[in-house]
Amino acid sequence: MDIELRSVTPEDRPRIVEISSQIWDGHDYVPELLDEWFADADGEVVGAVLDGSLVGFARRTWFAPRLAWFEGIRTDPASRGRGVGRAITEHLIHRAEAAGAERISLSTYVDNEASIHIIESCGFERVATFVYRERPADAPPIEASPDADPCIVAVTEEETIDFVADSPFLRLANRRFPRGWRFFPFDHDPAAAVARMSVRLGWRSSRLSGGGDRDHGPGC
Repeated sequence: MDIELRSVTPEDRPRIVEISSQIWDGHDYVPELLDEWFADADGEVVGAVLDGSLVGFARRTWFAPRLAWFEGIRTDPASRGRGVGRAITEHLIHRAEAAGAERISLSTYVDNEASIHIIESCGFERVATFVYRERPADAPPIEASPDADPCIVAVTEEETIDFVADSPFLRLANRRFPRGWRFFPFDHDPAAAVARMSVRLGWRSSRLSGGGDRDHGPGC
């Protein structure tokens, strides 16, 4: 039977959660984002139906004008190997291009060979690899350096753009600016990249030879 592709609605939530519960040992992030997905009037959630049952889904949204983003491409493990992931990916590519996308981006786990095989066969190229780290909430407190003279201040959008644009981090990241599992091509629209930062703080220090101030690392 052919794979049917259709829009996913809130009524499909139980089935989406059921599929997600089998992804990443039950730690899939998708259920936490479903309200955001369904509320996104500019994006879409597409599902794949096989033998009368929803067996896969994914979301397409916009990072910025002409820049599309795919995320949450999932297939029920019981239906893998039947072309579901490829059908969803190809469908979303056509939808994005028809809507005016000039670039399409996504991210996936570096060892997810099945996903990487599909997306690379659809023309995606690896542009950067990231290492994700977490700090436990109960980790020992960080002690301030006795030589530090910090002044934590709010940083303007312009200062943030200037700092990030010339940072060693952005060069190492192939000029991709991360937020969670999303990675924005910074030069496509720097203002849009930093606008996604809910808080912009900098360490402004006056301990520079010759005087003057400098911001050290705006972040969120």
